Amino acid sequence: MAVDVARSSTLVGVLVLAACVPLVDGTVAQSEPQSTGELGGDALDPSATNAESGATTPPDASSGDGTDGAGTTKGSDAEGSTGVHATDGSDGSNDSSGSNGETSDPDGSSSTTASPPAELAHYRIRIDNTWSERTHPGTDPSLVPEYAHFSWLGGATHDDGADFWELGALASPGMVQMAESGLTLVLMDEVQAAIDGGHADAALSWQQWFCPPATDVPGCGEPEVEIDVTQAFSRVTLVSMLGPSPDLFIGVDGLPLFVDGAWVQTLVVDLHPYDGGTRSDHDFTMDGALQLPPLPISVIASTDDHILGPGSLGTMTFERLW
Repeated sequence: MAVDVARSSTLVGVLVLAACVPLVDGTVAQSEPQSTGELGGDALDPSATNAESGATTPPDASSGDGTDGAGTTKGSDAEGSTGVHATDGSDGSNDSSGSNGETSDPDGSSSTTASPPAELAHYRIRIDNTWSERTHPGTDPSLVPEYAHFSWLGGATHDDGADFWELGALASPGMVQMAESGLTLVLMDEVQAAIDGGHADAALSWQQWFCPPATDVPGCGEPEVEIDVTQAFSRVTLVSMLGPSPDLFIGVDGLPLFVDGAWVQTLVVDLHPYDGGTRSDHDFTMDGALQLPPLPISVIASTDDHILGPGSLGTMTFERLW
């Protein structure tokens, strides 16, 4: 039987063309929960319990915001912080839905438009404390305190109009109390003033210690906390005293989590030690002689005149959950 070669070639071409047409998935916009934060307690009591962060419950499995796209590595630091490694996700870059989905061009072809980024994001923050005689000997390995820990964690979500601390500036009363005692009560008053002024959204405070792994230090809590962040207040400030010490601390200052129109998916910050500039003693004890006049906040960059060396004491990791 004779075969019509021209007709068969045409049919194969149609089938191949049909197999190459891409499919476009739709997304469902997620509902917007409320952001919260808590404060209070006694940082000097190692038996203090962990305060609830008040983070909202994530949406059910049917919801999504189309933000899990491919990441882009960024190496820029925030407000003097060093060792910042961020991965951004372009929200909905490959998604479409109802009004933002497929549209027809005048020539009859179709195209898709990206969904806007979610107004609110939910982050897990993990504090990994690696401060030990082996990892951070400083000038004298014997000086690492037996109960080395990070004290209460305090701060806020805010916009770029709020500035709770910065390198080269004198410490505020709230920062002085935090760096010298571990308490964050006065710092929370400063956060509330920023909230009242429209430049902060939530006060963040966890009344527990963050300790190296496999430690027997009393008062140590879980290394992870969770927060909600909105586009309008997408910067995060968090600080914690190195305990025990005269006025040393770790932290981040105005760290942005919404960059170039997209939520940062994962960000890791090396926790270098800072000197609060208010005490002159060089040992791992509380209080000590006052530094008069006080000096600006500085990052410890060498072992000269310091009980700590310049290396990282651990990491603070921000991971977007939804």
